[in-house]
Amino acid sequence: MKKQLKLQLLAIALISIIATIAVGCDRLLKKPFQLPPSAKQEPWPVQIGLRVGLIRDNIPTVNRIVLVPDEATFLAAIQKWNFKGHWPILIEDQKYAPMFLQRFQPEEIVRLPSIKQEIPKGQKLQQLMLKATAAAWNATDTQTLKAKWRELGWEPPGVVITSENDPARLAAVALAAARGQPLVFVEGNFGKPNDNLNTAQWKTLQTAVTKAVESTGYFYSQLGDAIDTITIVRQLAVKYQSPQKQDEQWAVTDGLGRHPNGERWAAAGWIYGSQVRSIYQAMCAIFLDSQTAMLYDSYPKEGNWGKYEMESAASGLKSIGLNVELVQKPQSTLQLWRSLVASKPWTFDLILMNSKGYPKSFQVGNGDASVEDIPKLKFPAAIHMIHSWSASDPDDANTVAGRWLQNGAYAYVGSVNEPLLSAFIPPKIMVDRLKRGAPFLIAARQLESPPWKVATIGDPLMSIAKPKPRIPAAQQPI
Repeated sequence: MKKQLKLQLLAIALISIIATIAVGCDRLLKKPFQLPPSAKQEPWPVQIGLRVGLIRDNIPTVNRIVLVPDEATFLAAIQKWNFKGHWPILIEDQKYAPMFLQRFQPEEIVRLPSIKQEIPKGQKLQQLMLKATAAAWNATDTQTLKAKWRELGWEPPGVVITSENDPARLAAVALAAARGQPLVFVEGNFGKPNDNLNTAQWKTLQTAVTKAVESTGYFYSQLGDAIDTITIVRQLAVKYQSPQKQDEQWAVTDGLGRHPNGERWAAAGWIYGSQVRSIYQAMCAIFLDSQTAMLYDSYPKEGNWGKYEMESAASGLKSIGLNVELVQKPQSTLQLWRSLVASKPWTFDLILMNSKGYPKSFQVGNGDASVEDIPKLKFPAAIHMIHSWSASDPDDANTVAGRWLQNGAYAYVGSVNEPLLSAFIPPKIMVDRLKRGAPFLIAARQLESPPWKVATIGDPLMSIAKPKPRIPAAQQPI
């Protein structure tokens, strides 16, 4: 009997050991940030959207906003992000932070006092920024961060590039931390936002960006591998000199991420400007969901213009839960536009518009509107504008793109030169891509064409997504 009891106990112990090993193996096999093999059958823009969706699914948004007075306090605050939750952090001002607050409607607002420390310079600042990026993934530096990503099955969808000397640098930290991307630094003078790079300057920028991406050690040379997006978060020129025509300029964000033969290996987005606005744009891209849309169609129904109709796009956006206001001919007139602008600040999360015009004017039906007719925005907005020249000088508030950005747009698609209508994706095709999960700036682009004239301003990983549930602030204290 004793021998039989011992055998039974031994069998129970062995079963327990085997079960423990099985559980451990199962934990190793289940990598929460890894896409299923079937996802590789999707087009690469959809794959990117799915990868960003993994973070949304695994790291909850906490129902709070943290407001800070300065950069040093921002860097300290963002190191509180972890797997249990992320939440928006903004440098408080009188314009952009209130717009975000009104749209996000947090359960809790926390104002942190200044930590009263100076931001270091040079290598020490870079190390501090990299440390803040890694902290969100329970890591301490670049090496432990890579190890953590391997453990989780995470493959970065893109690279964030900034300069330690640029005022937008902390927006880069936020986007790298929130999106699970390597943060790298490119120093040097590549022009101001309204500038046009000459051929030598353009080649220098291309080389610097490609080397920065290579330095991460991730595959990048083909679409559908690890690195498929580049987020530039620093000052540089919006356009570069066309190698074909002296009087034409092409968009820097469309020329980057290309092989020497022009073949695309990544899609680029760009954030620049003050500390306050750049961080605001990053936080909008990370945390705001889309619920409302304005589609304004000023084109006739005939000929090639008819391919850019917006009824199909409106139906597509409604099918994913957005409340859509559609204005089209014959209703779309200068008089109606001005009445819409004058009535109250706009509350649309997404604005798609067909127009014709110049840097400082745009057609809204039967007449031209000026920059002064661009609406005030109550809420942050993502904007796609089919229009020539609108983004030729995006840092000038007296131009179309410049005024939209000044008014609170956090993502913008527009042309730096006369692009021809075919440079833009018809709204129906764009919305079909959005519905499948492709990020906004990628869905808006002609992906197979050679470098051309459409600029993409904002986070290239931002999606038009359904509202994400939030966890109570008390569930994840700071």
